[in-house]
Amino acid sequence: MGLDDHFWCLLCIGVDRWRCGPTHGSDVVFGRLGFHGFCPKHPKDSCVSNLGGSSRVVSILTLGSRCTGLLRDAVFARSFGVGGAADIFFLAFQIPNLFRRLFGEGALSAAFLPMYAERHQQDRLSAARFAAAGISAGIGLLTVVIALLELVLFSLQPEGEHPTLAVELLQIVLPYAPMVCLVALLGAVLQVRGRFAPTAAAPAILNVALVVGVLTGPDGDPTARMHSAAWAVLVAGVLQVLWSVAVLGDQPFAKPNRKAWDEAKLLAKRAVPVGMGLSVLQVNILTDTLLASWPALFGATIFGFVYPLEEGANTALSLASRLYQFPLGVFGIAVATAAFPRLSQTKDQTQEFQDTLRTALGMALFVGLPASIGLCVVATPMVRAVFEGGLFSSNDAPRVARLLWTYGPGIWAMSCVHVLVRACYAKGDRRGPVRIGMAVVGTNLLLNLILIWTPLEEAALGLTTSVGSAIQCVWLSRRLGARFAGVLGIVASTAIMLPCILGISWVLRDTVPWVRALAIVTTGAIVFATAARYLASEVWSAWTKGS
Repeated sequence: MGLDDHFWCLLCIGVDRWRCGPTHGSDVVFGRLGFHGFCPKHPKDSCVSNLGGSSRVVSILTLGSRCTGLLRDAVFARSFGVGGAADIFFLAFQIPNLFRRLFGEGALSAAFLPMYAERHQQDRLSAARFAAAGISAGIGLLTVVIALLELVLFSLQPEGEHPTLAVELLQIVLPYAPMVCLVALLGAVLQVRGRFAPTAAAPAILNVALVVGVLTGPDGDPTARMHSAAWAVLVAGVLQVLWSVAVLGDQPFAKPNRKAWDEAKLLAKRAVPVGMGLSVLQVNILTDTLLASWPALFGATIFGFVYPLEEGANTALSLASRLYQFPLGVFGIAVATAAFPRLSQTKDQTQEFQDTLRTALGMALFVGLPASIGLCVVATPMVRAVFEGGLFSSNDAPRVARLLWTYGPGIWAMSCVHVLVRACYAKGDRRGPVRIGMAVVGTNLLLNLILIWTPLEEAALGLTTSVGSAIQCVWLSRRLGARFAGVLGIVASTAIMLPCILGISWVLRDTVPWVRALAIVTTGAIVFATAARYLASEVWSAWTKGS
């Protein structure tokens, strides 16, 4: 067991103990360190009721993972620059991530978690059998799909440098998809038990592996480094699976019986509509990626007309999405992740369900709204501070910043949508989110095809994603009759923050980018937190003291 493993183990134990107290100590030996693991009668299960505490745990560990993710993206930008080859790399890397978000963190996980939570409350042995059947069936089916896709890829004979590179990279990274989905499903098992730390920490393994893969590749040969990074993805997948299995601890599964397999079939039936509802943002991202990658894959024309986007559009899109997903992942998805088990457990208790949903939406908005405004202000200095250097020049920064200005306004809606969709599925409503999602996807695609031909060009892709997320948020809120805790106070606190960060940005306009970006973020956080402590005290308490 290496030093890094000990570090993450100690970190997870420390966070767990901080959240639930020292009396819930570790009792299953793993290496030299202990984990309580998957002990059916362990008192830590009671911690799932603490929404604020669980959200903080996920946020803290996700923050660490996202920081390593920023390091990874900075290495990518400096090593690959902004161009056609980089477009292909980000396209190939997007595909297994799409499987993870659609199936591992989306359809399978969202359908699996409520069913597992219900059985976990009633009969632990039945839950263990269902977990074994559901996870093995889901991952087995996904593995077959990936194998078929690999056969298709190996049968292709693409012409041209970029299409050939795309096929080669996809052949390497596709097997990562079932591994990362398995990690997500094992994480769902842990979440029902109130253990959020190990799953939130797992992405750091991938980020570190990618950084090592790129930096150990041949100097001066970006394409060779891309292949090195692709192989690093597979190594990271194996390490993530081993990590997840290790932290499960005591016998998390039992041999499935016929009832468990029947329940696995029901899981499959539920996963399809669940995935369609949760996949809206991911499908929007995929359509954006394909539209932005067209010049690198197929050339500068389409049906005889000059294509409005240039090579490098997908690279700019990918780098911008990494930055807006930082607050979304650290806080927005953290709240949804922590709230989902509790929403599932209170689905038949109307008042408690609505109270949990109201608090969760307030917590998502508490971070999402100031992040939406702040990201627009800090866009240019942040892009320059994180990415500029190597093959990423100062001329590339405005292109990425322009996309952030269109993605930023939608962060609040994206954060809340993650909570709202999970609330629908916790209540057993699977048709509503699907219908709403399909309407949003259609609207997004139509707007994309129109607006990329305007002066917005690739910035239109970010704008349509933000608009679609806002429509979906309002629609789902009305369907659930949802209310947001502390909304007026959050809006007022954000309004107080805005002139302060604009002033700091103007005063420091001639300073180095990282100083300006850090000053804007720090000032915004302090001013908003100070104002919100008094104007949105209910949500402030939920974040700082638990709920």
